[in-house]
Formats: sequence, structure tokens, C-alpha cells
Amino acid sequence: MRTSKNDSKMPNSSSLDSWLIYPKPNPDAQIRLFCFPYAGGSANIFRHWSNHLPNTIEVCAIELPGRGMRIKLPPFTQLEVIRKENLKSF
Repeated sequence: MRTSKNDSKMPNSSSLDSWLIYPKPNPDAQIRLFCFPYAGGSANIFRHWSNHLPNTIEVCAIELPGRGMRIKLPPFTQLEVIRKENLKSF
């Protein structure tokens, strides 16, 4: 479980402690596509997806602790903890 809120700055994120990264923010989007990276991956894998989707869709990439820009945070080891923590973010 996450024990620290000392995140590095993340580009295009909703806040410094956010799990969500918006590669191409679109507050007027009709659809928000929440994307979880593959095991061991980071939200960076979704950085170009917005370029290939209609303007009505906003990509919301999920950056888990222990991955990408949040690499210094302890990673989760149980799927149930990830689910509960993500629900708190929304």
C-alpha cells in the first residue's frame, strides 16, 4: 500500500498526487478512456493515443505507484488494493 505522498511532478496530471495523466487534456470530451498499462508498464505507453482518436475522446492514463513518474513509491502487490485506491481517486 502507498505510504508516501511525495510524488515527482508529472506532466499533464490532474494533481501532483494523482493517478491520472492526461497526455492531451480535453475538458470538453464526451468520452473519457481510462487506460491501465500492462504489467510492469507505465502510463507513458498511452502518450500518443490521443493523436489517433477523435477529439471527442480524452485519454486518461493511470500511473500506478512504483511505475513511471511514480517509481519512487512502493508498488502495490494486490489487485484488490489497486481497485480500492483507484475508487478513492474518483
